[in-house]
Amino acid sequence: MLQSVRALSFASGLAVCVMAMQPTESSALTLITSNASEVAQFQTGAIVENFDDHSALTIKSYNDGQTVPAGNQFSSRSVNGVFTDPFFNSGGASFNDPFGNPGTKIGIFNPDDRISGEVVSQNNVAGPLTVNTDVAFTNGFMEVIFPADVSRVGFWVTHGSDIKLILKDSNNSNLATGDVSVTGSTGQFIGIQRDTADVRGVTIGFGAFTLDDFTYGGTPIPEPSSSLLIAMGLAALVGWRRVRNVRRRHGASL
Repeated sequence: MLQSVRALSFASGLAVCVMAMQPTESSALTLITSNASEVAQFQTGAIVENFDDHSALTIKSYNDGQTVPAGNQFSSRSVNGVFTDPFFNSGGASFNDPFGNPGTKIGIFNPDDRISGEVVSQNNVAGPLTVNTDVAFTNGFMEVIFPADVSRVGFWVTHGSDIKLILKDSNNSNLATGDVSVTGSTGQFIGIQRDTADVRGVTIGFGAFTLDDFTYGGTPIPEPSSSLLIAMGLAALVGWRRVRNVRRRHGASL
């Protein structure tokens, strides 16, 4: 009887420990880093849009007022009005009907000359246009609308200072609980992982900026600390059983 009580007490304690490790409903993981390994972990299982197979405008500076031809603008990989991929715009798009009202597209750029190193993967980066124009590198912003809720969003800031990522819900309202925004500058990857998929869109801005490797995904990454604690708890349970068996063999009461 005493063994059963102690076993129940241990199991209850382990269960409480595991429950305490779980993220709360509004918890999130915010990432601001220049460490490629940390970025790779964040991107595990996610989709990465690197913009490299789009036609890009070659630029040698970020001087404002540069005109971006229509062929170097982009909105979505979705085709025939079927919403399968994120929809990018520089303002003015209808959140619930981006194909019916696409707003202003974003620009795709190929940095060259002295700024050629301000990319992450291959050649191209993306940046906003001034709303209702084809002009880049003014005080712009970017919006991204997802076809379904996601839990992870992030990207490399390849040019710009104090660029903010703001998460929005399915009603196009800023999320209000947990970590809902993060700010970074040139050379940093910024991202947020929610514990549930509740992100339907984002706003990115503001200013003259470019980004690369836009990352998004619907499945949260398990927290390493939680996995470690669970493993420790299971190891403790195995150890307790071994001690019990040893005592039984020696006729000792647990």
